[in-house]
Formats: sequence, structure tokens, C-alpha cells
Amino acid sequence: MSKVAKFFETPTLPDCSCVAAISPDDPSAPAHARQMRVVLGDFIARAAQGSLRVLSPPAQSGWTTRGAGHLHLNPELFLQVQGHTTFRFPEGEVTLRAGEALLMPPKLLHDEWVAGDGAQAFSNLVIYADHQALSCHLAHEDRPGHPANLYLEVYPHVEAARIEGWLGDASKPPAHDAQDLWGLQQRALVLAALTAVARLLDAPQKSVASEPAMLGQLRVLVQNRLGEVDLTVASLAEELGCTADYLSHLYSRSTGEHLWQVVLRQRLARAARLLAEDGSAIKEIAWCCGFASASYFIRSFKQQFGLTPKVFRAQAQAGVS
Repeated sequence: MSKVAKFFETPTLPDCSCVAAISPDDPSAPAHARQMRVVLGDFIARAAQGSLRVLSPPAQSGWTTRGAGHLHLNPELFLQVQGHTTFRFPEGEVTLRAGEALLMPPKLLHDEWVAGDGAQAFSNLVIYADHQALSCHLAHEDRPGHPANLYLEVYPHVEAARIEGWLGDASKPPAHDAQDLWGLQQRALVLAALTAVARLLDAPQKSVASEPAMLGQLRVLVQNRLGEVDLTVASLAEELGCTADYLSHLYSRSTGEHLWQVVLRQRLARAARLLAEDGSAIKEIAWCCGFASASYFIRSFKQQFGLTPKVFRAQAQAGVS
């Protein structure tokens, strides 16, 4: 089997688990877990009644990796609970208000600025799914204008791929909609995704992760900052309120791996997917994945996959098996 085919194999998934940014044994964890499910139920009811307003980013003239913010390779669904979130894109911005939802398409660079409204503090629920796992997190404003993870649950589950598909379809408006049916179809897709999320959250779980709470927060930070060339263990530690040595030791002790090796592996995995799916220049993909130079990216990629990015792309797009 070629290295390209091996990379795109579907991995064996672990048992379902729950990882909370607030430790599961924290006295406030059950309240946050209940709040997450109440919020989800409220948005399901809105979608079922046809009253949920689903926003989309303004149309962009092209794909770019340069600018403020971050991007993900899979769609995200933002459910605004209180306050508002302003999303800024390479071209235009959108403000999401309480009771509304926003679908973030894959690979769209965006920055987020949040605030409360009057006596209500900012709060939203973010849903993200890929072919391996579903994650839901409640966010709050940890410093002016800056959203941060408050409570996180992650479920590795085969059904996450279906949720990813529904959200992906809902984030792609059709080129033609003569009968004005897209809004109805989009809400139906969002409703399908939300009900699947609710069922997964309430399904009996086989195990509860015992890793330190800080590592749940770390995973979200890395996911959001993977494309930043100035991402370092020190900067991650600063956001988490600890030293780089402590964070590195905690991660190694808990996972058996070195944090920076994992970050590099995730960057290369993102690059491999972009090479297979996107025609952008290799230097742009390198930048999108957090590499400061194309030469370092090419060298690292070849060490990981045994192929240069150019050859990997040619084989992946040709469907080599």
C-alpha cells in the first residue's frame, strides 16, 4: 500500500469518551453539562419550528490563508446563547446575535470578536465534527473581546462523519434557487445535525477520560492556532497560565508523546489533506499550516510521508492506491 493510500485510510476509533475543559470532578462541571444540553434543546426547537435564523459568511472572491484569525478544514456551527459575536473575514463581516446560528464553511479564514449585551455576558456553543470525532464546547469571554473555551466535550464516534456531512452540505448554498427553497433545506440539514449531536451527548458512554483538564483546553487552542507561524509551546503555556516546562511535562506524562511533535504531525496532516483537496500553491499551503518557510515545510513533509508535497499531491489527486 502506498504512503498516500495509507494516509487516507479510515482509522480505528477508540471508545466514546468525554473530555471536559473543566475537569469532570469540578463542582461546576455538571451545571455546564446541563447548560450545554439545554442550549442544544432550545436551538433544536427553533430549527424544528422554522424560526431559527441561520447566517452565512459573505461570499469571498477566493481562498486565502493570509490575514488575522484562523481556519479549519471542516465546517463549524456557532449557536449564539447570549451577547454577540462579530466574525471578520478577508472580505466583509457578520454579527451573530442571541438565538441565531452561523455556519462556518471549511477553509474560510475568520477572526472572532465577542461582547455581552447589557447585563447578559457573552456565551455561545460551538459544534465541530470530522470523520473521527464530535466536539462541543461552551465559550465565554475570558478577556475583553476574546472568546475562550469554558466547557468541552469530545466524542470519538463513527456518527461524527454524518454530522460533518450535514454541516458541510448546509454551509454550501446552491448556485440556483429559483423556488427559494434553500433556507428550508439549510434549516433541515442543521436540524438533522443538531438532533444527532443531542443523541450522541446523551448516549451512555463507555469511558470518561481522566486526562488533566488543561489538556482539553490545550487541544482547542492547538486546533485554533495550528496555522499560526508564531505558535510555540511557550505561547500556548502563556494562554493556559502555566510555564512551558510544566505544559510539556504534563503533556508527555499524560500522553507519552512530546507536545511539539504532535503539533508538527497535525500540521503535516492538515497539509496532506489540503494537497489532496486544493490546488493552491505549495507555499500557500505551507503558510496555512503554520510553516514559516516552504523549504522547511517540504523537508518536514518528506520526512513524514517519504514523498515531496508535489509528488504526494499528484498521487493523491490521481487516486493512487
